[in-house]
Amino acid sequence: MRTFRFVIIALLMLVLAACNAADEAAVSPVPELTPTPLPATATPLPTATPLPPVGVFLAPEEADPRLVEAMQSFLAQAVPEAGLRFQVRPSLTAEMIAAEDIRWVIVVPPFSDLAALAAAAPQTRFLAVGIGDVTPTDNMSVIGDADPPLDQQGFVAGFTAALITPEWRVGVISVSDSEATQLARRAFLAGVQYYCGLCRPNYPPFFEYPLYFQLDSTASQAEWQTAADFLIRRGVETVYLVPGAGDETLRRYLAQAGVRLIGGEIPPEDVRPNWVATLGFSVLDAFYEFWPQFAAGAAGQSVTVPLSLSEVNPDLLSPGKQRVVEDLIADVAAGYIETVSDLLP
Repeated sequence: MRTFRFVIIALLMLVLAACNAADEAAVSPVPELTPTPLPATATPLPTATPLPPVGVFLAPEEADPRLVEAMQSFLAQAVPEAGLRFQVRPSLTAEMIAAEDIRWVIVVPPFSDLAALAAAAPQTRFLAVGIGDVTPTDNMSVIGDADPPLDQQGFVAGFTAALITPEWRVGVISVSDSEATQLARRAFLAGVQYYCGLCRPNYPPFFEYPLYFQLDSTASQAEWQTAADFLIRRGVETVYLVPGAGDETLRRYLAQAGVRLIGGEIPPEDVRPNWVATLGFSVLDAFYEFWPQFAAGAAGQSVTVPLSLSEVNPDLLSPGKQRVVEDLIADVAAGYIETVSDLLP
């Protein structure tokens, strides 16, 4: 009996020991987790880079395509090099300028109310290329005067006509109701005499060259043809057409009669075989020359367009004679030669 009690007591002690061990395991402390500290300052989200300001080439749909093509090709490279975005637009308003931070506007004709647009956007610099009815302001520069120096054109045309024409049988068709065209006609006569002096032919018809014929700017085609016939019947072989004299019909009529022509515009294709050269005022050349100043911040400038020689027919004006004419243009532009004489009508 005593042995049985001993066994029971022993078993109870083992059970109690096991329970104590289980309780100790159940209440064992859970190890603490140490949180990872956040950085002192959070990395900001990337922000969009602001776009650079804009330089606009304003080329209306009616603009000269050759001028537009040449300027657009140049500006597409030059404007980004100056740190601006480049845009080509056919029209523009003050609201558009304010909305896109437009810093430059380069404009070619035809464009009306350019002065008003420039006044409405005083922080934007404008450059008018070949627009003759605007004047420079604080924020607008102008290339090309409304009245180019036609006396220079006329003088060089007279010299060139005498240079290439046997016996100096040359003439001019002019416009009578404009002071500038009258000056061009007189300068033509002076240019002829600058080259040949008395200009007396050695064989008939014996006329006192150079000859001229002038009409009002409103003259009809028939009247301009009368002017052409007057010169043709007197043996004139080269004619200078003052700006505003006649139209393409007159040019074709003279060319069909075998007359060589000098003028200030681009000739029609069918007249080119008789077209000696164009003596024009190239706003494009003046633009190229002025661009570095404009890009550097120039404003309110008036840029005179120099006389230039283009559309040269080498069959009528040889390379050697062309160099002579180009040297004369430089001397005239520099003021070394007087282009008109009080002794000529």
